Amino acid sequence: MPITQKTTIKTEAHFSKDGKHRYLLKKEWNKNKKKAMVMMINPSSADGMVIDHTTMYVINNLSKLDFGSVDIVNMFSKIDIRLSSRQNIKELVDKENDDYIEKSAAKADYIIIAWGSIGENNKKIKERQKEIFNLLKKYKDKLYIICDSRGKGGYHPLAPQIRHSWKLEKINLEDDLKIK
Repeated sequence: MPITQKTTIKTEAHFSKDGKHRYLLKKEWNKNKKKAMVMMINPSSADGMVIDHTTMYVINNLSKLDFGSVDIVNMFSKIDIRLSSRQNIKELVDKENDDYIEKSAAKADYIIIAWGSIGENNKKIKERQKEIFNLLKKYKDKLYIICDSRGKGGYHPLAPQIRHSWKLEKINLEDDLKIK
């Protein structure tokens, strides 16, 4: 006899009044399991109904790791931007974004830094990363990065090496990320 499996993923998306910034994309499929906050770069067009590849990989991998929900937040809140060194970084984020990051971090069991290597060669982005880490200092015991099967870490969810299998590794702000 066939078995039927039914699942509901509850979704919330929080935007600015003008719709140009997304602060939070929340997905919950089991409220009794661990909660993750995943910090990435900037939001795509994913919303309450539309799901993109990044969100799909996040949900798939967190589900495999026995999580029940995720708050997806971003370093920059402006939707669908292409980052360049000529941009004014301050235009890509607003105060509400940092408030959402702090609220999500407080509720999360795990805070997963998943912006990949984007800050390595851009001074402005590195400065924004320092701002984020200052916001997250009080949650330093909950900070993790995504690693591959060999233990190499610091990936974005779209990286081919980890799309289908995440290993989470605890991080130290000063040592592992060289943010001082």
